[in-house]
This record gives sequence, structure tokens and C-alpha cells, in this order.
Amino acid sequence: MNKNLPKVLFFGRENCKSSSTILKKLNDKKFQVTYFESKKRGERLKNDILDWNGEFILCFRSFIKLPISLIKKAKIAAINFHPAPPEYPGSGCINFALYDNAKTYGVTAHLMNEQIDNGIILDVKKFPINLNDNVQSLLERTHKELLEMCLNFIEGISLNPEKFLNEKKLYSKDYKWNGEARKINDLEKLKKISLPISRDDLEKIIRATYINNYPPYIELYGYKFYLHIKK
Repeated sequence: MNKNLPKVLFFGRENCKSSSTILKKLNDKKFQVTYFESKKRGERLKNDILDWNGEFILCFRSFIKLPISLIKKAKIAAINFHPAPPEYPGSGCINFALYDNAKTYGVTAHLMNEQIDNGIILDVKKFPINLNDNVQSLLERTHKELLEMCLNFIEGISLNPEKFLNEKKLYSKDYKWNGEARKINDLEKLKKISLPISRDDLEKIIRATYINNYPPYIELYGYKFYLHIKK
């Protein structure tokens, strides 16, 4: 392997076709790739990852919050591809956008720092939320847009990274993050149905949170009753 080729530390996700597509693109562009496949929240990084040094870190749908000591080892850029627009930093972004009856959604590429979804924004792509959208349909469209954005970045940094990133910073200089990043606990609170509740409010929660294996629920006397929708 040519030691002069740019090094990329890529964080993807297990059972994610888009992560596999990105990995292939990186290899096709002749980067020296170190790949970490994220499986669950709370994973610990091994020393071979923590000791990495190179030009780029790319994060795509990863569960891992990177330590700042590792982020700083990227000589050119550490970039996260966030599955939401800057109005929705953190977790549960799609859920809160649907709950807010937002008219548009999007994806964001940004430089990483010690905080979640806080670094300099490099690119934003927005698209409409349709009236019939639910969590699953909006997730699918979001992941498609996020993949296209990531592949575009790989193409750009493979040709002239400094020029490409400077142009992205200039293009996105007016975009700002909106508030603190939400946490998983915030999403869990959104999924909890409190009684009594109106039909409109119930349907609002269902639209914003219902997805197979992770439905909203009612809690009574220490028991959780999960919603099941017959098809």
C-alpha cells in the first residue's frame, strides 16, 4: 500500500447498505481506509482506532461520540453527516420534525468538535415533508439524501480537499445550529403517551414516533403497553 495516499478513518453502521457503498467509494478513490462498523450505543473504541492518525475522519450514521483527542488527529477535516437540518441537532430529529409539523427537512454535513452537532456547517440539503409522510418514509428519503451528500464529499476531497472544503464553508456560512442537541431520553419522553389525551394529540404522537420495533407506549402502574397498529 502506498503510504503517501490520504488516510481516512470511516465510521459507518452495521447492516447499513449506504455504509458499504461509502466504503467502496473510498476504496475506489484510493484512500487508505480504516473502517469502524458501529453496532450499538455505548461502544468503546479500541486502541488501534484511538491511535489512528491521518487526513480525514468521516462519520455516517455512527452511534459513536468521538473523543476530541481523536477528532484532532484528522489533519485536514473530521466530518459528520447528520441526518437532519441544522434546526434539529442531536437524536430523534425526524421524530421531532414530524411532531412539530415541520414543512421541510434535510441533511447536514459539518466539522466535528467536542460537542454533538455543533461544529462549522459545510453543507445543507433540504427537501419537503409531505402530509402523508411518517417516520419510515421520511427516514428512507433522509438516508438517500445523506448518502448522496457523503459521496459528493468523497469526490470533492479526493480531488482538491482544501479548495473543496473552503468553498463549502463559504457556501454554508449563513447556516447555524438551532439550540442544544436533543438526547435519546428526549425521544423516549416524546414516545410516552400521557392520559387523558385527545385524538388529535394521539395521532400526532403516532405519526411522529411509530415505527416497527420502537412504537410509542402508555405506562400504567409500572407496566408499559406498546402500541400495535394492524395493517
